[in-house]
Amino acid sequence: MIGLAVTAVNLAFPAIERDFAGTSRSTLAWGLTGYSITLASLVLVGGRLADQRGRRRVFRLGVGIFTAASVVLAAAPTALVFVAARVAQGVGAACIAPASLALVLPLFPTARRVTAIATWTSIGTLGSAVGPSLAAVVTQQLSWRWIFVFPLAITTAAFFLAPRLLPEGAPQAGAATGVDAVGVVTGTAAVALVAFAIIRGPALGWANPRVLGATALGVVLVPWFVRRSLVHPTPLLDPRLFRVRTVWSANCANVLLSASGLSIWLVYPLFLVQHWDYSLLRTGIAITPAPVISATTGVLSGRMADRHGVRAVIGIGSLVPLVGTALLVWRLGPEPAYWRDFFPGAAVYSIGFGLIFSPLTAAALRGVSSADLGQANAAFNAVRSLGGGLGIAVVVAILGDADVIPLDHFDHAYLAIAAMTLLGWIVVTVLYPRSADREVAVAVVAVAASAAEPPNAAAAQP
Repeated sequence: MIGLAVTAVNLAFPAIERDFAGTSRSTLAWGLTGYSITLASLVLVGGRLADQRGRRRVFRLGVGIFTAASVVLAAAPTALVFVAARVAQGVGAACIAPASLALVLPLFPTARRVTAIATWTSIGTLGSAVGPSLAAVVTQQLSWRWIFVFPLAITTAAFFLAPRLLPEGAPQAGAATGVDAVGVVTGTAAVALVAFAIIRGPALGWANPRVLGATALGVVLVPWFVRRSLVHPTPLLDPRLFRVRTVWSANCANVLLSASGLSIWLVYPLFLVQHWDYSLLRTGIAITPAPVISATTGVLSGRMADRHGVRAVIGIGSLVPLVGTALLVWRLGPEPAYWRDFFPGAAVYSIGFGLIFSPLTAAALRGVSSADLGQANAAFNAVRSLGGGLGIAVVVAILGDADVIPLDHFDHAYLAIAAMTLLGWIVVTVLYPRSADREVAVAVVAVAASAAEPPNAAAAQP
């Protein structure tokens, strides 16, 4: 539901704009970007609270806020209520995202954790990618308000079933108590300003005073926040996490691969609508197979990474999208031919996307203590949001603002997406340690050996 809420509203925006006629587009646009900016800027706070106050407690708090905000959105009488409720949804999502994985991951043995992460990541990716397709169907057949009604069954069930199905997730023994209040303010503001500049820059223009001001202030606050975190005993984000090579190298790759993987979902519908004259409904149906392929591959990639290591799977997976983008550049033209020209490239790209992201999340959490899983996952999600926004900004700049985007601009956008993927592959290949994959191999052998040992073998030892 968190992933779906990021992208579904984008496609329904024209219908929302009609319902709130008389409200400026710039005001309504906060209904699109307010959620993403809030999620990116507060997810660090959510991760820290989960580690310190109890993960199930913070998870349920987030689900409750998200559910209440969804009810308000479905019935929003004015544009300002709509925008405020979208921001509230982002607050709930910022609590849910880091707490959910941190709750589940400790239940799995080390040799199976990548599979667990892969399942978690794939479902989130599926939600983000299916969002536009679902929104197209729901908006055309019912109303955009139903986009916020359908998730209520899932979020309500999650709220009430959590105490029965999820571990308590008590405050972690290794987690420091309290948190740097000034760091919370400066860190949240720094991420919010950077997110605003990246996400709103393409729409407002990079020379817009608000974008320039947010960029300048963000550039000042980020190093201040980092410096304060280095000296404070209970920082919002412990910089020691990034001394671990697996963590910082995976997050560097995360910026580039998120930029590639999230920006392509903007290009697909624009091309299908503008050059093949697809309706929104037909566009939604046309792009739906891609996220399904990606999610399915993501689960399989977790099993592959458990056996062969995340570095190997990410390294191979990062090369597959290059083939997909090459097929799209080579085949796509003005004449509609979905199964011959669009589907093969989109399917190959999605296979690679699925191979990348699940192991990448696991790579960023390798070497992190159980007490710090919440904030480590929160940092990864914040970086992913900023990387995705950066990729979209690059693609929007390449496509331009013409009423009908020229065909060759789409080719250039696919090449830029391929370049970002290639850079991500270089980062993983050069910087991610080979020793991490060797540790996985040793753990798998140990688990296999213990499974093969007779149940009473240990008792028979002298």
